[in-house]
Amino acid sequence: MRAVQFDMVDPAFPASLVELPEPELPGPAWARVEVGVGGICGSDLHLFAHNTGPSPTLMGMSGSFPFVLGHETAGRVIEAGPDCPVAVGTRVAVDPCIPCAPRGIDPPCENCARGWTSSCLNLDSRIVSGGRSLGFTAGLGGGWAEQALAHTSMLHAVPDVVPDRGASLYEPVSIACHGLLRAPPRNGDPVLVVGAGIIGLAGLAALKGLFPDCPVTVVARHPHQAAAAAECGADHVVESEAAGAHFEALARISGARVVGRKANVMLMGGFPYVIEAVGAPLSVTEALRAVAHRGTVLLLGAAGVSEVDLTPIWYKEAALVGSIDHTVDAGSAPGLAGGPGRHSVDRALAILAAGLLPDRAVVTHEFALEQYREAVETAIDRRNAHAIKVVFRLGAGQG
Repeated sequence: MRAVQFDMVDPAFPASLVELPEPELPGPAWARVEVGVGGICGSDLHLFAHNTGPSPTLMGMSGSFPFVLGHETAGRVIEAGPDCPVAVGTRVAVDPCIPCAPRGIDPPCENCARGWTSSCLNLDSRIVSGGRSLGFTAGLGGGWAEQALAHTSMLHAVPDVVPDRGASLYEPVSIACHGLLRAPPRNGDPVLVVGAGIIGLAGLAALKGLFPDCPVTVVARHPHQAAAAAECGADHVVESEAAGAHFEALARISGARVVGRKANVMLMGGFPYVIEAVGAPLSVTEALRAVAHRGTVLLLGAAGVSEVDLTPIWYKEAALVGSIDHTVDAGSAPGLAGGPGRHSVDRALAILAAGLLPDRAVVTHEFALEQYREAVETAIDRRNAHAIKVVFRLGAGQG
């Protein structure tokens, strides 16, 4: 099968399109998925852009080198083991995480036993796979490949109304759903989303699905992102300005006032709930400075080692909450995907089925696998390419 792997063979570009043997199913509860669409995630771009990424403490968990890229994966089951109940031909979204159950670890770790599979303590065990998830391992394929292997617990049926073109959007929306249920906003409270890339827009969609009475303000860096946020249903869209000038607009929307000088401004008052959806030092600082006293800032932007202003945490007695990946969330929310005990991927698919993150607004570029270099360069160049979500389209008969 063809796959794009991160191998650093070419000094000018660290990934290569290679021909790999078809991987064998690791066990009877696994399935083979013909990939129809694979998304390019911001965490993938850290590998190519050398920008701010996760802490170096996580690098030792990567496990495999070289590894097949792509963890936003949707397609169709073409082979199922005898203990996999998902029928051949089923359209599926793949939860890329590989916790204890897919690895056959029994008894499971303490966190998996609690149902916290996104916090599995054995992601670096190298059992079945050297990587913590699809997209960062070898021998299991991935979203930037013609095939991916997945355990039955990783497979989620895609509703018929979700088009193939937008099927990989489940992954960022699932990230947002799990994060929101880690520390939910009160339904009806105003929410600010800092960033209008795909994570910010996924956060907007998740809010509209889970907490429909929350008015949502989105801060967008680029005009095309602002237009997408408006099309996705944001109640207010504010374009960021140099030296924090847009804080005046945020103050008007939230009923707060601006304190401080020049670039060092903060809202006195502010938004009870803020989603940070970029991960850059300036956006984390902005989220903290915009939150209301005793409010919550949810980090979805995968911030790493950086210098940020932590003053608002103690001055405003604000809570800073982290979240990663996908899992079954015991909590509930009042909206259409809010029932208790649902997996975040299934919540995300319900939100996509309701049209709350339309692919026409956010899937801005599609590429064939052999165009992988152009695809990555397009995803990095958001300003000039007007990119939001860049995807690979594979397989036959994709709609």
